[in-house]
Amino acid sequence: MQDPRINKLAESLVNYSCKVNKNENVLIKVYGESEEHNLVKALIKEVYKVGGNPFVWNHNPQIMRELLKECNEEQIKLWAESDLALMRKMDAYIGIWGGSNNAENSSVRRENNQIYEKFYSNPVHMHERVKNTKWVILNYPTPSMAQQASMSSDEFEDFYFKVCNLDYSKMSKAMDNLVELMDKTDKVKIIG
Repeated sequence: MQDPRINKLAESLVNYSCKVNKNENVLIKVYGESEEHNLVKALIKEVYKVGGNPFVWNHNPQIMRELLKECNEEQIKLWAESDLALMRKMDAYIGIWGGSNNAENSSVRRENNQIYEKFYSNPVHMHERVKNTKWVILNYPTPSMAQQASMSSDEFEDFYFKVCNLDYSKMSKAMDNLVELMDKTDKVKIIG
């Protein structure tokens, strides 16, 4: 049975974070092993529900590591060219980062990571996605994240969904007066 918190998160990401409209193309990129797949399925359903067209990139951290270990500049440029063509057709992007090992790419040579950043990440993400799509990226709760927070997995997951499933639209409206004041303010002094 699907955790209802996942469906609520998917609804928020599609309708609030990216404000997906009818006939818009939405790229959902998942970087993880399997825990994230229930959210991906919920996102696909939610994009269809609003009349959008979902597309999915599914990247496994261990496979990415193997690709990058012996990669070369021409290979990465070709990969970027292919993915850039699809990214240019997207109206929105939802990135889900998971994975159980934060140091998965530690065995990849620095030069190879730099090749990937320069010839893939920069053109595909920094120059195209960031500038031309409505986008959101989130970390999916994993045991690794719970460990970093010194919490049990269940405790961390509860915390995560409480924070991610807040009514951000309501919170945004509640902050309007503060935003207006801060826009007129040159200096802030915090006392206490």
